[in-house]
Amino acid sequence: MLAKLRTLNLLSVFLAAKGTLLICCALYFCFLLFSTLTSTFLIPANDLLGDISSISKGELWRIVTSSVYFSDWEPLIKTVLAILMIGPFIEWKIGSRAFVISFFAASWIGAGLICFGFNGIIQSTVGLNTYIDAFYGATLAVYALFPLAGLVFAIKSPPFSLLTKLVTTGAFLGDLILVFWANANRSDPAIVVRIGQLCGVLGGIVCALGIFTLKNWKQRYFFLAKSNNELLTDGLTQTILKNGVGLCWRSCEE
Repeated sequence: MLAKLRTLNLLSVFLAAKGTLLICCALYFCFLLFSTLTSTFLIPANDLLGDISSISKGELWRIVTSSVYFSDWEPLIKTVLAILMIGPFIEWKIGSRAFVISFFAASWIGAGLICFGFNGIIQSTVGLNTYIDAFYGATLAVYALFPLAGLVFAIKSPPFSLLTKLVTTGAFLGDLILVFWANANRSDPAIVVRIGQLCGVLGGIVCALGIFTLKNWKQRYFFLAKSNNELLTDGLTQTILKNGVGLCWRSCEE
């Protein structure tokens, strides 16, 4: 019976992973959309990609389009696998809406850090007009999954069974290997790759701290409201009892 409950807990994690599935479907849709735009309608791929120079001039929409742009099936499959491995466990702890928002927001925050925080280092290495490979295909968001995975162990509710904790740890380690393998053959110089990894992780940390703070604030607000309601209820109960006793006393005297 205990083994069955543990299995059900692990199964529930994957059955509830609607946000993870939505992210994967969105990336697949964007791949088909951009492939159609570039091959059928002959729209230059450079119009969808982000370089630091263009983004610094105010073309901020390139941060969004480049973060979901895939030039081939292989990087898309690797990214989706990385999301499917650890995403359901993160989503189980923080909720579907928070996971979807934090996934894309971390990617955009990371891209912003590359463009406006590390542009000097990148300019001296490859030049500002170079299209950085680290921008593309939700790469930064995949790196952001690791700080978000820390919430799996920091947030206690809803709980994990022992089997689910072991599988989560294995998925985390497997994701590390997969992400390293997926980005081993990138064309960027080593320093640019490291900057991309750092910015992705920093974007994940920002989102993780925001979610953790908001979750604790909601819990604190709930318990404070509950305490106030209990005090109010106790006060009303005492007043009713007091008035009731007074009425009974007066009726007995009459």
